[in-house]
Amino acid sequence: MLQIPEGIQWGSYSLDFPTHGNEGIEELRKFMRELDKNANWAVSRADIIGKAMRELNQSKRPLEMVALVPSVFPTSDGDVILLENSQALSHWLDRKFDRPLLHKARSPDTSLCGRKLNMDMFWAHLQEQPGKAIDVYDYSVVDPSLRTRTMTVQDILQHWKLPERDRHALNLLDIENRIGDFCPTEIIACDLYEKLTRRALDSVGRTDSDWRTSRQEFFILSGKNAISSIHVDTGGQLTWILILQGRKIWYFPRKLSFGAVRLLAAAGSQHTEGYEDGWARVELCPGDLFIMPPSCPHAVFTPEDCLAVGGHFYTPAQLASTLYGLKLQEDYPDICNEDLHSDIYNILEMIIGRFDAVSTPTQQADVLSSSSLFLDDLDTFSVAALTKVIKTKALSRGANESFSRVIKQLELRANNTSYLMAERTSFIKALGYLRQKILKSEAE
Repeated sequence: MLQIPEGIQWGSYSLDFPTHGNEGIEELRKFMRELDKNANWAVSRADIIGKAMRELNQSKRPLEMVALVPSVFPTSDGDVILLENSQALSHWLDRKFDRPLLHKARSPDTSLCGRKLNMDMFWAHLQEQPGKAIDVYDYSVVDPSLRTRTMTVQDILQHWKLPERDRHALNLLDIENRIGDFCPTEIIACDLYEKLTRRALDSVGRTDSDWRTSRQEFFILSGKNAISSIHVDTGGQLTWILILQGRKIWYFPRKLSFGAVRLLAAAGSQHTEGYEDGWARVELCPGDLFIMPPSCPHAVFTPEDCLAVGGHFYTPAQLASTLYGLKLQEDYPDICNEDLHSDIYNILEMIIGRFDAVSTPTQQADVLSSSSLFLDDLDTFSVAALTKVIKTKALSRGANESFSRVIKQLELRANNTSYLMAERTSFIKALGYLRQKILKSEAE
């Protein structure tokens, strides 16, 4: 009898939760139900092989068995890359992957992160500063642009103490981790910014050391039935999420591509149809680690109160994809729930300035290809200059309505990141120097 790989047993959840007659909550519940209808549980390579082997075991005739053998070695790798251990995590972080990575903790002791934290401990930590402010996403507010508001720690705690049937979901997405590191060691080891920061030091000793970790982690505290509509994470970074308590249902397109990101930009965060091959979903439980490649569109449902921790990072193999994702966010800022900020350009400037020392020729070629997005003649800030020229000509000759619309679109594109002009200019200069260095190296 062949040994068949075990498939993942996903849990149950319900989208039939009360809306308290609130239009905002009803709108998001409708969106989530439509998305869930278009989604299936994610399939891994092990699931595909297991299914083929079960069919093989059930076959009685030799010819049937011979015909089924090729299916045990599938060409498809599934919707998600299942990680068995920390070695598998390191293996995939060194490569360019186009599907999320998932490690399912069979027990709390098998998580890839050894640190533990539950909600009671987390609330005790927050209550040390009851008057401090926290930004929350409030689903009871009808206008999506007004849903992010500020509350105090004490107000949030009082809300959480209400019976589940009487409280609507709040999502706290911006709590800085000031407790201690949760990031798996394998991610820290491959993070480009961390690696280059360590290399810049003259000594590995702690005496007189001025080293400070540059890594930032954030907590996500979500009430039962909280929903995040479709979006990508900021700046084209990779994202890791570790569940500490509770559960989340995580949705993502079964075929990840920058075409999917453009569809998100065109159709909006609550449009679920048109994504090639539909949607996959995974259930994330305590101890589970989930890693998304750059600019992975995703939506999230929280079936029970949940505490998670996460962070962003860069890798050599994915830097070209990071640049593509960053450019898409510049051109279509609404695909992300966060604005671009100067830190992203400053970090990328440092990474790109030293990238040739920590990357392979193939990775450099990928970055060389994506650099044209920023170094061509129609970059955002050359668009600003072009808009100015066109506008001057139009005023002198008289502009029709369609011409005015073109000018307005150009102005919008130019203004998306104009407030970051100094930082972005330095980043683009570093990208230009890297391109020259790579081309010179190839010519020698």
